[in-house]
Amino acid sequence: MRAASIRKEALQRITGKSLEGLPLEGFDYESILGQCCEMPVGYVQIPVGIAGPLLLDRREYSVPMATTEGCLVASTNRGCKAIFVSGGADNVLLRDGMTRAPVVRFSTAKRVAELKFLVEDPNFVLRNWVGIGLWGG
Repeated sequence: MRAASIRKEALQRITGKSLEGLPLEGFDYESILGQCCEMPVGYVQIPVGIAGPLLLDRREYSVPMATTEGCLVASTNRGCKAIFVSGGADNVLLRDGMTRAPVVRFSTAKRVAELKFLVEDPNFVLRNWVGIGLWGG
Protein backbone atom coordinates (compact mmCIF):
# COMPACT_ATOMS: atom_id res chain seq x y z
CA MET A 1 0.00 0.00 0.00
CA ARG A 2 2.93 2.33 0.58
CA ALA A 3 3.90 2.31 -3.12
CA ALA A 4 0.28 2.99 -4.17
CA SER A 5 0.14 5.89 -1.71
CA ILE A 6 3.36 7.40 -3.08
CA ARG A 7 2.17 7.03 -6.70
CA LYS A 8 -1.20 8.55 -5.84
CA GLU A 9 0.43 11.56 -4.19
CA ALA A 10 2.86 12.00 -7.11
CA LEU A 11 0.00 11.83 -9.61
CA GLN A 12 -1.95 14.48 -7.70
CA ARG A 13 1.10 16.77 -7.68
CA ILE A 14 1.88 16.24 -11.37
CA THR A 15 -1.70 16.73 -12.57
CA GLY A 16 -2.86 19.22 -10.00
CA LYS A 17 -6.01 17.12 -9.63
CA SER A 18 -7.32 15.69 -6.38
CA LEU A 19 -7.76 11.93 -6.05
CA GLU A 20 -9.34 12.33 -2.62
CA GLY A 21 -12.34 10.14 -3.51
CA LEU A 22 -10.13 7.23 -4.60
CA PRO A 23 -9.60 5.02 -1.54
CA LEU A 24 -6.30 3.33 -0.66
CA GLU A 25 -7.13 1.54 2.60
CA GLY A 26 -9.12 -1.68 2.68
CA PHE A 27 -7.56 -3.39 -0.32
CA ASP A 28 -4.95 -6.17 -0.38
CA TYR A 29 -2.42 -4.83 -2.92
CA GLU A 30 -0.19 -7.88 -2.43
CA SER A 31 -2.96 -9.99 -3.99
CA ILE A 32 -2.56 -8.24 -7.36
CA LEU A 33 1.22 -7.84 -7.39
CA GLY A 34 2.49 -9.03 -10.79
CA GLN A 35 -0.94 -10.27 -11.80
CA CYS A 36 -3.64 -7.92 -12.95
CA CYS A 37 -2.87 -4.24 -12.35
CA GLU A 38 0.42 -2.45 -12.61
CA MET A 39 1.18 0.79 -10.77
CA PRO A 40 -2.02 0.96 -8.66
CA VAL A 41 -3.01 4.27 -7.09
CA GLY A 42 -6.16 3.07 -5.35
CA TYR A 43 -9.22 0.95 -5.99
CA VAL A 44 -12.91 1.35 -6.74
CA GLN A 45 -15.94 -0.68 -5.77
CA ILE A 46 -17.80 -2.09 -8.75
CA PRO A 47 -21.31 -3.55 -8.53
CA VAL A 48 -21.50 -7.30 -9.17
CA GLY A 49 -24.52 -8.83 -10.89
CA ILE A 50 -25.24 -12.47 -11.58
CA ALA A 51 -26.22 -14.02 -14.92
CA GLY A 52 -27.35 -17.55 -15.54
CA PRO A 53 -27.75 -20.33 -15.18
CA LEU A 54 -25.33 -21.00 -18.03
CA LEU A 55 -25.50 -24.62 -19.18
CA LEU A 56 -21.96 -25.45 -20.28
CA ASP A 57 -20.61 -28.96 -20.77
CA ARG A 58 -23.81 -30.31 -19.18
CA ARG A 59 -23.17 -28.35 -15.95
CA GLU A 60 -25.00 -25.27 -14.70
CA TYR A 61 -23.01 -22.18 -13.77
CA SER A 62 -23.90 -18.84 -12.28
CA VAL A 63 -21.82 -16.08 -13.89
CA PRO A 64 -20.78 -13.18 -11.62
CA MET A 65 -20.12 -9.98 -13.56
CA ALA A 66 -18.49 -6.86 -12.12
CA THR A 67 -19.63 -3.95 -14.29
CA THR A 68 -20.97 -0.45 -14.39
CA GLU A 69 -22.31 -0.89 -17.94
CA GLY A 70 -26.08 -0.69 -17.98
CA CYS A 71 -27.92 -3.75 -19.34
CA LEU A 72 -24.75 -5.87 -19.66
CA VAL A 73 -25.81 -8.40 -17.02
CA ALA A 74 -29.38 -8.51 -18.33
CA SER A 75 -28.13 -9.05 -21.89
CA THR A 76 -25.74 -11.80 -20.78
CA ASN A 77 -28.57 -13.37 -18.80
CA ARG A 78 -30.72 -13.50 -21.96
CA GLY A 79 -27.84 -15.21 -23.77
CA CYS A 80 -27.48 -17.72 -20.93
CA LYS A 81 -31.20 -18.46 -21.14
CA ALA A 82 -31.03 -18.99 -24.92
CA ILE A 83 -28.11 -21.38 -24.49
CA PHE A 84 -29.92 -23.18 -21.66
CA VAL A 85 -33.23 -23.71 -23.50
CA SER A 86 -31.39 -24.87 -26.64
CA GLY A 87 -29.74 -27.69 -24.72
CA GLY A 88 -26.55 -26.02 -23.56
CA ALA A 89 -23.15 -25.42 -25.08
CA ASP A 90 -20.02 -27.54 -25.26
CA ASN A 91 -16.63 -26.05 -24.49
CA VAL A 92 -13.31 -26.66 -26.26
CA LEU A 93 -10.24 -24.88 -24.91
CA LEU A 94 -7.62 -24.54 -27.62
CA ARG A 95 -5.20 -22.37 -25.69
CA ASP A 96 -5.42 -20.09 -22.69
CA GLY A 97 -4.22 -16.64 -23.66
CA MET A 98 -5.01 -13.36 -25.30
CA THR A 99 -5.15 -12.83 -29.04
CA ARG A 100 -5.75 -10.16 -31.61
CA ALA A 101 -6.66 -12.18 -34.66
CA PRO A 102 -9.37 -12.60 -37.29
CA VAL A 103 -12.61 -14.28 -36.27
CA VAL A 104 -13.75 -17.45 -38.04
CA ARG A 105 -17.23 -18.79 -37.30
CA PHE A 106 -18.33 -22.43 -37.39
CA SER A 107 -21.51 -24.24 -36.44
CA THR A 108 -19.82 -26.21 -33.64
CA ALA A 109 -16.79 -25.95 -31.40
CA LYS A 110 -15.66 -29.30 -32.77
CA ARG A 111 -15.37 -27.82 -36.28
CA VAL A 112 -13.29 -24.95 -34.86
CA ALA A 113 -10.92 -27.42 -33.19
CA GLU A 114 -10.62 -29.40 -36.43
CA LEU A 115 -9.63 -26.26 -38.36
CA LYS A 116 -7.10 -25.32 -35.69
CA PHE A 117 -5.38 -28.70 -35.86
CA LEU A 118 -5.52 -28.68 -39.64
CA VAL A 119 -3.85 -25.29 -40.14
CA GLU A 120 -1.22 -26.02 -37.49
CA ASP A 121 -0.15 -29.08 -39.46
CA PRO A 122 2.93 -28.01 -41.50
CA ASN A 123 2.04 -30.57 -44.17
CA PHE A 124 -1.39 -28.97 -44.59
CA VAL A 125 0.13 -25.56 -45.29
CA LEU A 126 2.70 -26.98 -47.71
CA ARG A 127 0.14 -29.15 -49.54
CA ASN A 128 -2.39 -26.38 -49.90
CA TRP A 129 -0.07 -23.51 -50.82
CA VAL A 130 2.23 -25.37 -53.17
CA GLY A 131 -0.40 -27.87 -54.34
CA ILE A 132 -2.84 -25.24 -55.60
CA GLY A 133 -0.23 -23.06 -57.21
CA LEU A 134 0.06 -20.18 -54.75
CA TRP A 135 3.82 -20.54 -54.94
CA GLY A 136 3.87 -21.08 -58.67
CA GLY A 137 3.97 -24.86 -58.31
